[in-house]
Amino acid sequence: MTAETFSGMWFIDEPFASRMQGIILPRLVAGKDPIPAHLNQVSTRLRYEISPYDEKGGWNEDRWYLRNFLRTGGGDVAVIPVEGTMSRYGFCGYGNERIASVLQEADREPEVKAVVLKLDTPGGTVDSTDMLADSIRNFSKPIIAWTNYCASAGYFVASQCDEIMLENSISSEVGSIGVLMVYVDQSAALEREGLAVTIFRAKGSHEKALINGIEPLTAELEKQIQTDLNEAMVAFHGYVRRGRAGKLKSDYVLTGRMFKKKAALKEGLVDRLGTLGDAITLARKKAV
Repeated sequence: MTAETFSGMWFIDEPFASRMQGIILPRLVAGKDPIPAHLNQVSTRLRYEISPYDEKGGWNEDRWYLRNFLRTGGGDVAVIPVEGTMSRYGFCGYGNERIASVLQEADREPEVKAVVLKLDTPGGTVDSTDMLADSIRNFSKPIIAWTNYCASAGYFVASQCDEIMLENSISSEVGSIGVLMVYVDQSAALEREGLAVTIFRAKGSHEKALINGIEPLTAELEKQIQTDLNEAMVAFHGYVRRGRAGKLKSDYVLTGRMFKKKAALKEGLVDRLGTLGDAITLARKKAV
């Protein structure tokens, strides 16, 4: 490496570049390694990157994602984002299946000491939420949830982590431990528009798409919807009670409301307040 290495155009913060120039260039002129040995030792973890290929040389997409997540955590802690609306395959973020698969890879990779789940989500579909929660609960290494906003399905999975850290912000909140379904009856609006909709079903398909927003809900259908919601709620409560065993102060948190930081701490929904950096440090300490 020579001084010419630092020529050309860089996308870099100017004050930082000026500081580094004062350290690196004099060492290069003196024929020394540009980075002092003791700094090299400290930064070894930051330079390490796992290969995106498996042992047979095949491309492994989960390892590729994991390598990127490790960069955020300093090389030994994977910071896995759970962002936006959650679903099995993902809308704008990673799907639940992808996150679970990356967690399995992180569990097998010896260079991964711990995981931080970085949650910023309003929740999502019931489908696959329990699968992701199980993947988190079965993870053999330390796993910390860090969040600034975590609701419903997001809290479902966060509750299975070793600890939950909430960002110390006036806008931070967690909760919405509940299940709902929104049914929109469009029949009156269609009638006002002069539209008459007729639904035809093939012989033997009399139960096809009975909940459609056009035909009225029967008492039997309403009962079935309520039963399904109640069953999902029982599962949700069970996971939260198990994951936060000994921490929740009362069933008050299970009503579906959201809680700001002080109330979340008081009710046992979260364990502490802190930054994402604090969560990474905590995860690393738990791995020792």
